[in-house]
Amino acid sequence: MEEAGTVLRISRGKAYELAREYLATGGANGMPVIRLGRQLRVPRALFEQWIGGPITWPIPTHASASSAIASPVASVTSMSHATRPPARRSTRVEQPSIPFPA
Repeated sequence: MEEAGTVLRISRGKAYELAREYLATGGANGMPVIRLGRQLRVPRALFEQWIGGPITWPIPTHASASSAIASPVASVTSMSHATRPPARRSTRVEQPSIPFPA
């Protein structure tokens, strides 16, 4: 439900409201969902049919919707050694080995 809300750029509450509307109207209105026990799931094929096209990834979030989406791989590989944070050192303490009788 939350991912469907992200695709539609609506709140989690609004997504559940649309799902309840779908269940209450027998599928005539609202966002298509199926009930699996106590959970509501949005079948991808029905959802794509409902929105009128395929879902493309990555889905921009509310915060990044107005800015260009940068590849995290490109931003990490383009950093120079001087700007990278120092590597973490291992704090592992060597344990003495316990001899076992043969």
